[in-house]
Amino acid sequence: MSDVVAPTPWTRARPSPGWGARRRSVAAGILILAGLFGSSASPVAAPEVVAAAVPACSGAQLSARIVDWQGAAGSRIADVVIVNTSFAKCSLRDFPRVLMVSARAKILMSGRPASTTAHTHGLGPLGFLRTEVSASDYCGPAYAKPVTLAFALPGTGGGVVAIPLSPTDASGVPPCNGEPGSPGHLSMHAWHP
Repeated sequence: MSDVVAPTPWTRARPSPGWGARRRSVAAGILILAGLFGSSASPVAAPEVVAAAVPACSGAQLSARIVDWQGAAGSRIADVVIVNTSFAKCSLRDFPRVLMVSARAKILMSGRPASTTAHTHGLGPLGFLRTEVSASDYCGPAYAKPVTLAFALPGTGGGVVAIPLSPTDASGVPPCNGEPGSPGHLSMHAWHP
């Protein structure tokens, strides 16, 4: 009987004697060629790992809630929490368009258009961010309760309507300090932890 063992798929063939010297010689040759052609690349480059871009959050992934309204010299300030309710990480850009809306989806006041260049925040599954929204001088017509805030995301991201403090809440509507029908002012701070 022969002592030769047939290789199996899970065994590795052993290199023949002298393979180490040949491998060093091949590596030295590659380095010399790289020097001749002006390449600064190493002979065996590690695969480049490119981080996948985190997609923008859509309104369907988010839930917002007004935590509190505070009054300040004719203004109202809301503390708002926004949560990623999906199982996928997404990015939320600072300064979406903020709107004050009534129960019948009537827009009472509108902030600036959503920013497409502001800083973005990575928001993991069930991750949350906070912001403060300031409203002043609502001099418009009567409205249906509850009154809450909505955030229109940039691009085609849709939007999210914040859950109000209560089903009849209108504590965020600021008093009119101007002429009837004059525009109010609505602004928000950047998202923060």
